[in-house]
Amino acid sequence: METMTSKFRLQSSAFVRVDESDKIPPKRMIILSVEGDQTERRYFEHLNNYLDNTLIKIEVLRHRRGEGYSDPQYVIELLNEYMGLRDGDLLPSDLPDSFVQKYSKDFISKYLEGGETLTPAEFKSFKEDLFVVGIDIEYRKYLTTFTNEGDSFGIVIDRDCENHSRELMEKCIEICKEKGYNCYVSNPCFEFWLLLHLCNVKAEFSEDQLKELLLNKKVSNAHTVTSFEVSKRAHHKKDISKAIFDSKYYPNITSALAQADEFVSSFPDLLDCLGTNIPSLLGILGCNK
Repeated sequence: METMTSKFRLQSSAFVRVDESDKIPPKRMIILSVEGDQTERRYFEHLNNYLDNTLIKIEVLRHRRGEGYSDPQYVIELLNEYMGLRDGDLLPSDLPDSFVQKYSKDFISKYLEGGETLTPAEFKSFKEDLFVVGIDIEYRKYLTTFTNEGDSFGIVIDRDCENHSRELMEKCIEICKEKGYNCYVSNPCFEFWLLLHLCNVKAEFSEDQLKELLLNKKVSNAHTVTSFEVSKRAHHKKDISKAIFDSKYYPNITSALAQADEFVSSFPDLLDCLGTNIPSLLGILGCNK
């Protein structure tokens, strides 16, 4: 867990900075690093539309896509990298040797100050080399605008016992405690939290079916047991459209919160039993039962 293998993950090729000059900045940010790049991200992005963003707003960190990103340690790594930005590290200190040898600290400072003293060719070359080493400088600059003392930081991960060992999950929880991150876990996966919006799980599923949800075996190339149950009711795959969120999820958050009380919601029980502690995140956001 101490040796992270994939640096400079804060990156989004789809990132477009919105002009915030006429907006009131939120008094508090909830910064999340999430395991799923579609389902979890879309859920929280759509939820933002229902929050008073002058008071509180969710920012789901974006990352450079790659194999193995779903490993919880990389989810923590992404949040660690963001915290480095908050400490003033617009560029990571451990840049590749080839990059450091090519560009002096003075050159880098000039670029970060706006690049007005650089030639167009120098400016272009540096920006291209940043991209090669996986640094999205515009996105990183955008993230440095979040500086509220009361901001909250957390990771959203799946228990996923098929792929994540109990030892790994325990280490992730311990690291989060040490760093002051909230650790939001759903067992078996985030789709279980979604399912709580869509039906009365305790009433509709037998004990054997609940065990199947917990085991969450693959039932097709596209679905596990749990994601299939969600798809049957909400008619979407990984990506959640705004229309689906507005009709299927947001109106049923109160029901999902109430149902979550019927399952486990704290550690260490969440590592072995069906449940989720996502409601604790919703509590921070002011979405109460």
